[in-house]
Amino acid sequence: MGGGGSAPSDTTTTTKPFPAQEKALTELFGMSQAAFDAGPQQFYPGQTVADQGFNTLAGQQLGLDAAGIQGGLGMQAAQNLSAAFDPNSAQSQAVINPMIANLQGQILPSIGSQAIQQGAFGGDRQRIQEQSAAEATAGAATQAILRNQQNAIQNLGSVQSGLLAPARTVSAVGAQQNAYEQALINADRERFRFEQEAPETALDRLGSRISGINLGQISNTSGGGGGGSNAATAAGAGLAAYGLFGGGGS
Repeated sequence: MGGGGSAPSDTTTTTKPFPAQEKALTELFGMSQAAFDAGPQQFYPGQTVADQGFNTLAGQQLGLDAAGIQGGLGMQAAQNLSAAFDPNSAQSQAVINPMIANLQGQILPSIGSQAIQQGAFGGDRQRIQEQSAAEATAGAATQAILRNQQNAIQNLGSVQSGLLAPARTVSAVGAQQNAYEQALINADRERFRFEQEAPETALDRLGSRISGINLGQISNTSGGGGGGSNAATAAGAGLAAYGLFGGGGS
């Protein structure tokens, strides 16, 4: 064999991602740039609160109308209540007048007639009977007035509540309709948000699937007489840039 051999030459070894990885990385960077260029997300452009429906507005109007009527009836009820506690009022007199009329027109004349028949007209017995009849009539009239007062107190709340019953019914229907309309708007907003976030979600999903993969490396080896070797390695993003920008292997 001849003399000494020639010195080893420098060599470069390139290990690149396989074609599918390169394509994914190229798309990832392109989509990232496109997403950035598209600008920030937009807020939902539509109406976010449902309009009040016809029944809701009608129920509110019925409530307002009922409130006006209720005020008038409440004042009347208060006046009636006050009159019920006044024994001299027309209401109280209307309760007791029939009893007084009965006393004067029926009971007392009957007592007097009996006294005449018995020959004791104007006597103590007649006077005692007439006094007892008057006291009984007065007691019955007092009880009638008290019952009238109690009825007035008990009926006040039911009258006021009954006036608002139609308004409550219509408002309840309107509230259900508004809730449905609001649910439609919420669903539309969710769909809009999903469409807004879908590109970014897909981009994140793509990036997560290729992250953590060994994308290869570039190794340079220098050789010379007795000089040993010097190796430099570029991995990850450096190699990705090399592949994306047209780097080639040897």
